[in-house]
Amino acid sequence: MNPIKLPISESSAGFPGKAYRAVLFDLDDTLLDYGASIVHAMRKTCGDHGLFRNDPAGWEAFWAAFTEHNTRYWLDFTGGGAVKSMPDVLKFSFRDALAEASEPLQGRLAECYWHYFCETCLFEEGADVLLSALAGKYPLGIVSNGIGEAQRRRLKAGRIEDRFRSVVVSDEVGLRKPDAAIFERALAELEVKREEVLFVGDSLAFDYEGAIRAGIDFCWYNRRGEERPQGVRPTYAVAKLAAVAALL
Repeated sequence: MNPIKLPISESSAGFPGKAYRAVLFDLDDTLLDYGASIVHAMRKTCGDHGLFRNDPAGWEAFWAAFTEHNTRYWLDFTGGGAVKSMPDVLKFSFRDALAEASEPLQGRLAECYWHYFCETCLFEEGADVLLSALAGKYPLGIVSNGIGEAQRRRLKAGRIEDRFRSVVVSDEVGLRKPDAAIFERALAELEVKREEVLFVGDSLAFDYEGAIRAGIDFCWYNRRGEERPQGVRPTYAVAKLAAVAALL
């Protein structure tokens, strides 16, 4: 599908054929398939510990419960709440989703899951091809609301870490999207001006809003084919990552 040129907001200066000098990407659900990655890591973890073998209903119930608890503890952690570390996010999630598991087992499950997740690099469709096409032509960067250890290990697992001149991760810099300051950090590392950059991401709440605040052109990777909300005006919208190359 060809990229769609949308009406441009007052914060965006993009236009067809604009000569960008650098490209920034979100990581999860933009370059990497986060949903597939966490399922892969959890299935490996459960398999290593003999959980839910030949029990698809048990797996589904556990995964639904774990996802709910994990989301709650992650939001508490990132919001400065009572949960103070990623290991605690995982341990508490396993505790609440597997009430029969002992505390030592909860800890082992958390460590195992984190190991597998950090070693998993599953690309969004077309991501690796796009990065290969852009590498060497444009300075590339990542701006991620994630955990630095995981994001950097996943880039290494996918053998793409050397394609990025800048990798800015929220927990390493104490900033989170949509704060404009996290984008300014990436611009400084890439040594480019805000009007010279295109940012590609999937989240309207964090990526689009952050790009607007930072005054950076934004390409919405609409991976789910969602309707564009009223008042939301990204510079571009694409359904496939392959279409991003045509914008540059």
